[in-house]
Amino acid sequence: MTQRSPRIRQPVLAGLAAAVVLAGCDTLPLWMVAQGRSQITDHRHFDNAPIAAAAIPRAWSRAPQPLRWPRGESTEVMEQRAAADGTVALLVAQRGQIVYERYFNGYDAGSIATSFSMAKSVVSLLLGIAIDEGRIAGVDEPVTRFLPELLANEPRFARITLRHLLSMRSGIAFDEGYGSPFTEAARFYLTPDLKREVAKLRIEGEPDRAYAYKSGDTQLLGMALERAVGMPLAAYAQSRLWQPLGAAYDASWSLDSRAGGVVRAFCCLNARAEDYLRIGQLVLQHGLWDGRRIVSAAWLDRSTAAQQDLPGSGDAARRNIERAGQPQQAFYAWQWRRRPVAGAQPAQPGAAVYAQGLYAQIMLVDPVSQTVALRLGQRNGERHWPTWLDELARLNPPR
Repeated sequence: MTQRSPRIRQPVLAGLAAAVVLAGCDTLPLWMVAQGRSQITDHRHFDNAPIAAAAIPRAWSRAPQPLRWPRGESTEVMEQRAAADGTVALLVAQRGQIVYERYFNGYDAGSIATSFSMAKSVVSLLLGIAIDEGRIAGVDEPVTRFLPELLANEPRFARITLRHLLSMRSGIAFDEGYGSPFTEAARFYLTPDLKREVAKLRIEGEPDRAYAYKSGDTQLLGMALERAVGMPLAAYAQSRLWQPLGAAYDASWSLDSRAGGVVRAFCCLNARAEDYLRIGQLVLQHGLWDGRRIVSAAWLDRSTAAQQDLPGSGDAARRNIERAGQPQQAFYAWQWRRRPVAGAQPAQPGAAVYAQGLYAQIMLVDPVSQTVALRLGQRNGERHWPTWLDELARLNPPR
């Protein structure tokens, strides 16, 4: 789930709810009817797999510093606008120290926020760890090696590799639209039975021909990863990321239901801001944490790199450029995005990489300024947050 809002207009909801009841469909629960759209508190409505904090949390070093803000705004004006834009947390770390930390709209350091699609980048990290451990031979393994049941959907699933899923080039038919409860994206988000929804997936085209953002691709990655490592995704995240990083708080990963037990890998990691920030800091540190290797630098280099020389027609297809020619364009890597160089024509990838979720949950990592910046929010607001955070990093070089 990325930037578009899955809002279902309230005047339509009563009719949709009635239609759902009459049809016996279980994909629009009453809490969603009441809300009208997804929210960063949706974990309260889901069954969740726990992720335990570290036994001995690693405290962040905090060294507050004055920062230069985009548009030349003062800190006071920036904070007023951030709050008005629905921001609930804004954190900036430089050289491993938190230099700015502010919460808004009733949130504080102990408040849980759903990651939405920032979780996709965590799945990429965990996949890299599994490859490092030899649990998976590599990204060119067919997904059906781990999920052979997909062959019952269509034999062509055998041609889809983990690489295709990582780069969103699977060729799977999947409607990422959020304006209706009957698209695949909405069904995956709301269903109590993800296995049933996965069994409905079909192929619409050849793999590796073009980029098309599909949460279903990440869901298959998460399910394949669980099969490969022989444990639930939340347990693997706990043992390989959360506890080694010294997480201060418990987290969770939402399931389709307690009975189903399938993790919503594509969307629903639930955590506090400072622990999300640790993941960005790990990427900045090339996979090292307190002298311990968590994930290989080789995986991070590959998984965050801008793509090039891919099959397909046109430059955007060959380089996996998302929203080509628009102010929001990005280079889609392996469940991460890379920022373009400001003003470069033709588009060129810059140094900053970021994880992105619905309503502008953004975690940006800039190796040039040694910055990790995190914005969590209830809605997008009136700015493109990856651009804003990238500019913030460039305005504040290392001291």
